[in-house]
Amino acid sequence: MSTREQILDAAWKLFGERGFEDVSVRDVTNAAGVNLASVSYHFGSKTGLIQEVVKKTLNPANQHRLELLDKFAKEYGGIDKIPIRSIVDAFVRPVSFPEEHGSNQDIVARLAARYLIERDYNVPNPVIMLFGEVFKKFVVAMKYQLPNLSEDVILNRFLFCTGSTLHYHSFSGLASKIAGHNVVPEPEERYQQLLDFCVHGFGGGQ
Repeated sequence: MSTREQILDAAWKLFGERGFEDVSVRDVTNAAGVNLASVSYHFGSKTGLIQEVVKKTLNPANQHRLELLDKFAKEYGGIDKIPIRSIVDAFVRPVSFPEEHGSNQDIVARLAARYLIERDYNVPNPVIMLFGEVFKKFVVAMKYQLPNLSEDVILNRFLFCTGSTLHYHSFSGLASKIAGHNVVPEPEERYQQLLDFCVHGFGGGQ
């Protein structure tokens, strides 16, 4: 593994576990087993490192979303024929089960949530570009199923769905504690509940 990848791997784990503010560059270099100057050389600054970590976190999920949407389009005979539940499934599953594209589930959800709420970081351009492609294709697919909704409303509902997904996975054990028991539903069962919620949010629960 190259020095750059060692730093990224260490930062990815530390940021996911402790947040961006509580992890110093020295923490990252100590965990990676490299010298302090390596971060400046490869990433320019802590902010540059954070942006690369975000790209490493979000781009695989977004690519997986596009692949699933294409798969459903072929399965149902066109992007205009994909059912609402399948569209939402293609959007939510890659974040709910990131291990399907080689990422760690707990770290991905926590890191993505931290990035969005901790402070106003700039999202890297490569991430913005892929996000743009994702939302454009998903809005088009959903517009066929919900023609009475404007594209802006559909986009907002995808954003609400994103927030619900990240929030749920960040606090996945809270429901059991509130209910007063230690029985945690199986991941797929929990996922289907989340999917039901998001589908109803789009108006596809009939």
